Amino acid sequence: MRGNLSDVDLRMLRTFCAIVEAGGFTAAQARLNISLPRLSVIVRDLEVRLGYSLCKRGKSGFQLTEQGQQTYAAAQELFASVSHFQDRTTSLSQRPRETLLIGAVDALASFEAFPLVRAITALRKVTPETGIELHIMRPDELEQAVLDERLELAVGAFHHHLSGLNYTPLCRERNVLYCSDAHPFFAMKDERLSVDILSEAVYVDRGYLSESRRPHQLRFQHFVNAYTMEATALLIFSGTYIGYLPTHYAQPWVDRGRLRPIRPDSLSFEAQFECIVRQGLEQKPAVSRLQELLLA
Repeated sequence: MRGNLSDVDLRMLRTFCAIVEAGGFTAAQARLNISLPRLSVIVRDLEVRLGYSLCKRGKSGFQLTEQGQQTYAAAQELFASVSHFQDRTTSLSQRPRETLLIGAVDALASFEAFPLVRAITALRKVTPETGIELHIMRPDELEQAVLDERLELAVGAFHHHLSGLNYTPLCRERNVLYCSDAHPFFAMKDERLSVDILSEAVYVDRGYLSESRRPHQLRFQHFVNAYTMEATALLIFSGTYIGYLPTHYAQPWVDRGRLRPIRPDSLSFEAQFECIVRQGLEQKPAVSRLQELLLA
């Protein structure tokens, strides 16, 4: 790479590494929330900056060139050095002696069975000097942040198990299909809401999945994407969409008559919540302790 290494170069390298770790451009676009054409432009610009080809795409699939393999390895060393620098400089600042960088999905405050709040409470009692930075992200963003070492630990319902991460089961969350009091289905009995009738409705899909995975093989003809539970709820409240929400999150609105579950006995599903950390890293004592508390 000719010239100084710029912030743009670092961003392009991180994007390239994310594509490699996802196994190709198509899988990476959902994780990064970047279109395929834009990903292609970023890699092409990086190749121009480096002066050589990084990868090949075609009928045989995504393949790294020899230079691409060496560049990926060098980038991992670079990002590890940056993380080490951040750790050293953080220790010199006025922040708490140790700060944990953790992440979680949204809509967990009402999930009483979820152990994160109790684990943080217990950790702070044992080590009150430990600071906490909690970031709310989508599941795919959490996985990428842990892989990039921007987060040390994350909790959520993850739909794929990526290489480079350790997944530890925590608990399960029940999800049910809902409509609002403004939707035509609200006044209809469950017996009338067959799979065929439901499939004609406009569905709120979870846009962070790289493929359309809908419970019970429901095949909606029309759908829109949402990337958080809050966004899903807002679209459902519009009265023009139906979608899945966690029961703990939706229950207050059900009690007030704003939402109704649709065929909860036959169309519900459970999401497995897990704790993730990066493989091959020596964890901080506080990270290991938090893991233990989550499982206790």
